[in-house]
Amino acid sequence: MSNESNPLSDREMEILQLLATGATNHQIARELFISINTVKVHLRNIYTKLDVASRTEATMLAVREGWVLVPRPDDAGGAAADEVAPEAVPAETGVPGYPAPERWPPVALAKRISLVVAAVLALVILLLPQVLQGSANGTEPDPIGGVFPTAPSGASASRWHTRAQMPTPRTGLAIAVHQDLVYAIGGVGSEGVLAKVEVYNPQADAWSSRAPKPTSVGFASAAEVGGKLYVPGGFDAGRQPRDILEVYDPVADSWEVRMPLPQPLGAYGLAVMDGKIYLFGGRNETGYVASALRYDPEADAWEELPPLEQARGFLAAAALDGRIYVAGGFDDIAEFDSCDVYTPASGAWSPCASMQARRGGFALVAVPNHLYAIGGGMDSYLAFNERYDPRIDVWTSVETPLSGEWRGLGAGFVYPNLYTIGGWNGDFLSTNEAFQAFYQIILP
Repeated sequence: MSNESNPLSDREMEILQLLATGATNHQIARELFISINTVKVHLRNIYTKLDVASRTEATMLAVREGWVLVPRPDDAGGAAADEVAPEAVPAETGVPGYPAPERWPPVALAKRISLVVAAVLALVILLLPQVLQGSANGTEPDPIGGVFPTAPSGASASRWHTRAQMPTPRTGLAIAVHQDLVYAIGGVGSEGVLAKVEVYNPQADAWSSRAPKPTSVGFASAAEVGGKLYVPGGFDAGRQPRDILEVYDPVADSWEVRMPLPQPLGAYGLAVMDGKIYLFGGRNETGYVASALRYDPEADAWEELPPLEQARGFLAAAALDGRIYVAGGFDDIAEFDSCDVYTPASGAWSPCASMQARRGGFALVAVPNHLYAIGGGMDSYLAFNERYDPRIDVWTSVETPLSGEWRGLGAGFVYPNLYTIGGWNGDFLSTNEAFQAFYQIILP
């Protein structure tokens, strides 16, 4: 395997470099500001892509190929004096907002030999205590074990728990909930723009596949009305917005076409109230828009509503207690922290308190009495999620399982958990993180 054929992403290379120093999962998570669960997911992906089964094999292969640099035994400062920094190589990804990958320069043969020796010595010293501890406890010291089951040990203080991973890693996917099942539709993955439909059953903690969407799209949203799932617009493989409206029937496992959007749109905000679908902002063929639309499934008709104050895409919307909240967004310059309320009964807009952080490409989910803003990081650093209480018009911080960036994810609520699925965090994610929004208290 040559340096040019390196299959790893930027984030996976960061983890592999730390792995080569003997860093533990906890140390890697702390260094990269991500959760331990995310480290485990990346490790699983690294092992699969490199066709290896352990940290040692991954490190040895990476050193042999010159992808990572390991300090020589006689280096007081840790890094080799002639270490070469990674060189960023721009690449067209075909999807709005995607970062370019990086390539790592090769290392001379003589240096590789010394690095291999150093790596073996370092790994033996650093990993031996962990191996012995695992043997003493009668457990296998495999760092990938526990990725697919539920919450890892030691995470009881957190309200986040890792569930079964989505079969297809992707971002910009549409999520809808029907009869306590979570539907993941379309999106963008390593194969390009997708038509796949994968369904998560929280009770069984398992995924299954359904009939694919007729048109592959990314950065669309989905809404459940009357037992059917409506997916308007989205971007196609040519990065062009579409005006299609395709509807999925879970009972028949089939799709049908309905009235197209008034204009092609992707990266919009979507909400449902009283059997009608509301669509806000997004990006059309010429740029970001401030439009607001309402779709009536019974009449199969769209109508225009009073627009947003400012054009933007990658925003989010959610309905709660007779009002629709529209928050955040991105306009290719910066993310937004704004929050606005649309009241269908009056057809009027009013302001609500701004979020604590600017967010684009995030998810906004309504649960009884609250809204949760999850993810972001398109132009700023994601350090926390947020919960909004409309009764006091206040946003408060909530911990996040992924730091830095987590954009293009989907989210849905199945009591008592918020399920946050997929997205982008340096690579396409298959993550399925459940946030316990409610606790059941049994009184005597």
